[in-house]
Amino acid sequence: MTSTTLPVQQQSVQMRRFVTILWSAALILVLLERFSAAAIALFSSGFAGAAARHFGCQAVSAFPELLYVLALWWVREALSAFARGELFGPPITRMLDRVGLVIATASFLRIFVVPGACRLLGFNAGHWIAFDAAAMVLGAIGLAFKAIAVVLRHASAIQSELDEIF
Repeated sequence: MTSTTLPVQQQSVQMRRFVTILWSAALILVLLERFSAAAIALFSSGFAGAAARHFGCQAVSAFPELLYVLALWWVREALSAFARGELFGPPITRMLDRVGLVIATASFLRIFVVPGACRLLGFNAGHWIAFDAAAMVLGAIGLAFKAIAVVLRHASAIQSELDEIF
């Protein structure tokens, strides 16, 4: 650790711990919220009828949420790289690529796929597309992360060329 990067690395260690706790809590809460009541109903009904369809709807609904949790894990990985002193280049672009893609995908699924899939399973929410402002904003941010990753990757390539020249 150099003296100029030491504060960033120390802060990254603390933030990684916080994100690890947040990731663990989010994963446990998603699983409990989506599957506890549905699993109990499924087992008590003998895996039949409405309970199985309800469990399927919960699984479809949980998928975008699990993608958000996956994005949080990749943020944690980037913080680990920062803590090791890898402050520029591949860790940032990799994190922005992964997080951007997964957030945009989860948002798309949450808005366009989950309502229709649950409706097909017999749980009519009254709509085929969910107007979810938070998911729309997250999707736009995910796409912006992807664009920023492309710009940073291009800038890194230009920097490498300049380093070779000089």
